[in-house]
Amino acid sequence: MSVPVRYSVCNTILDNVNSNSDSIANTSEMHMQRRFNMGELGMPDAAAAILDNIYGYSQLSKLSTEQLFEKLHESLALEVKYQPTLYLPEDSRNGDVTVGARDGAAHVLRCLKVWYDFPSDVLFVATNLVDRFLTKMRVRPKHMACISVGSFLLAVRQLKMNIIDIDNLVAISQCRCTSGDLERMASIIASKLGVQMETAPTTPLTFLHIFYIIFRRAAIDLNMNEFFDSTVHFQDLVSRLEILACEASCASMRASELALVLICTHMDEHISKKYGQDNLQVQGIVDYAIQLQQLCEIPETTFFETHGIVVNILKHYNGQHKLPYRQRLVWKLSSRTLKLLRPTDRLTSHLPTIEEDNNNNLRLRTGSVSSEEGEDWPTSPILPVYEK
Repeated sequence: MSVPVRYSVCNTILDNVNSNSDSIANTSEMHMQRRFNMGELGMPDAAAAILDNIYGYSQLSKLSTEQLFEKLHESLALEVKYQPTLYLPEDSRNGDVTVGARDGAAHVLRCLKVWYDFPSDVLFVATNLVDRFLTKMRVRPKHMACISVGSFLLAVRQLKMNIIDIDNLVAISQCRCTSGDLERMASIIASKLGVQMETAPTTPLTFLHIFYIIFRRAAIDLNMNEFFDSTVHFQDLVSRLEILACEASCASMRASELALVLICTHMDEHISKKYGQDNLQVQGIVDYAIQLQQLCEIPETTFFETHGIVVNILKHYNGQHKLPYRQRLVWKLSSRTLKLLRPTDRLTSHLPTIEEDNNNNLRLRTGSVSSEEGEDWPTSPILPVYEK
């Protein structure tokens, strides 16, 4: 089966995999560890200081190469346990949750993550809970808001973040449920999915942490660390991964595959342009990517299919071809506040009629300002006019 050429680094990966698949599969991990263990590969102080502030990164960066690959094997073993399988319709014919409803809930979770200034881990854990719950249970669209916000609350507790006020969460998310409903929904999700509060699920962000450290140490080994640090920023990768997490088309992808495709795509945008495809240093980076692909047991066909989906999503996002999800805000006011507001029920949008055959230059105006000469137009196209 022929695979279309999509970009240089991944095409080189497939060429080398097709010619050396058996030998690479047997020696990939030992080869990578041997190259890393030739010396203690540290990080420059500036880069390390920035990355240490990222949740979960500082602990992984302190691991030795052997411990890092043990962590990778552990994550790969747990990957299938937390893998959702979504089959959502585009249009709701039988009252089922649609792709748009799922993506809209994911964007709301991303906004909540920003609002409460939580790390990205909260978003990925929350979306993983939502997708796994949708995989296992049949959900009505009217319950989607409560399920997504309940998953967010469960993710905050599972990752042991700062305690948030549930009433405040209900008001900000506007999920149209009470704090008691949210608590019950979080309990239902935890029960149905068998959530263990002391163990966080394996998400694409888990593998992105590991792969980034591996590629960064490879760049140091190939004397490309300065260029790598200036072009491949971990926080940029996380932001792109958040965009992908909000797309239902990426929800059923393997977490390791999505993370590896993303980082390879990002590196190809910068490294191959700087050094060229035939550069020996680039070939060294490609060699590491081949071995990681073999270690994660990702077939080349699915690798390129995932790459095509990822590139299209990021292209639409960067080109602003997709409008962001906008949630309608509904303000709930007390009766005392309503008395202090302006009498909006007495506002009208009807402007006075201008008589065209009137020769008099002075025109009567009631509440709106309209002029064709010598005056500026109002900032609003329709001004409120009070009835007298």
